[in-house]
Amino acid sequence: MFKNSFILILLIFIINACAVKSPVTWEKRILKSESNASVDLSYTEYGSKEKRTLLFLHGFGESKETWRFLVPKLSQYYHLVLLDLKGFGISPKVEDEAYSVYDQARVVANFIKKKNYNDLTIVGRSFGGGVALVLALMQEDRVIAKRISKLILINSMSYQQNLPSMLKTLNKPLIGYLGIHLASNDWMAEEAYRFAFYNNDLIPKESVAYASYVLSTPLAKYVYLQTVDQLIPDDIAQIEKRYKNIKIKTLILWGKEDVSIHVRNAYKLHRDLRHSKLKIFKKVGHMPNEEVPQKVVSEILKFMK
Repeated sequence: MFKNSFILILLIFIINACAVKSPVTWEKRILKSESNASVDLSYTEYGSKEKRTLLFLHGFGESKETWRFLVPKLSQYYHLVLLDLKGFGISPKVEDEAYSVYDQARVVANFIKKKNYNDLTIVGRSFGGGVALVLALMQEDRVIAKRISKLILINSMSYQQNLPSMLKTLNKPLIGYLGIHLASNDWMAEEAYRFAFYNNDLIPKESVAYASYVLSTPLAKYVYLQTVDQLIPDDIAQIEKRYKNIKIKTLILWGKEDVSIHVRNAYKLHRDLRHSKLKIFKKVGHMPNEEVPQKVVSEILKFMK
């Protein structure tokens, strides 16, 4: 039985390894994309629709639930839209290869257009921050209509970097496939949160439980592996140089003790985004929105006002 299972896994690996990966570039995934951007994303709304809208984009392996601690206060003043990105949370998990920041940006842009949002503030964290930056560049290049007026980037993906150790393991052929399918969902969820937090005593148990649940849903692990494989765009060196063209007012929030995306990237991003403000949280890791949500709320309210 074990031998047959191993042979099956090996065959799947060989087939996947032989597949030709489509380039993860601006030209291929934005300008000449053939992937379908019409995905019915799962989302939740809070606050009055008559007020200014904040659209929230979560990080890799997360969901819209990661923003829940910010909702009670912010929804008093703004209309909040919390999205599950394609393949994450309870949004559709499509068995394709369109899971880069470019592909996700096209799907989100389609969502924004469909909802006819204007004067929009996009809040993006980690992977979601990378998607937000792509949307800003799409707007600068007039690939999409001008609807985004502000950005809030939290420990955002932005520059060429080595993958964090956990994601580096997932990105290794065969080892990553075996690891994500053989390790328990509870263990993976807990390790991800321990990696993201500076103070592990503050990790919400319900966050770990929900992350574990999502991992158990059909195609969730397929999506994770596809996303990791496409996480850093092939043309990232060219994209980095274009951040200076972004004119949108931006707030950058960062946990100083982030071991996934080093705080040096926060200062670099602040220099490149000429209309930006930077706030560093000491003794905070990769996920300030869950580790110190009250501080994040305070900075967002000051920036928005």
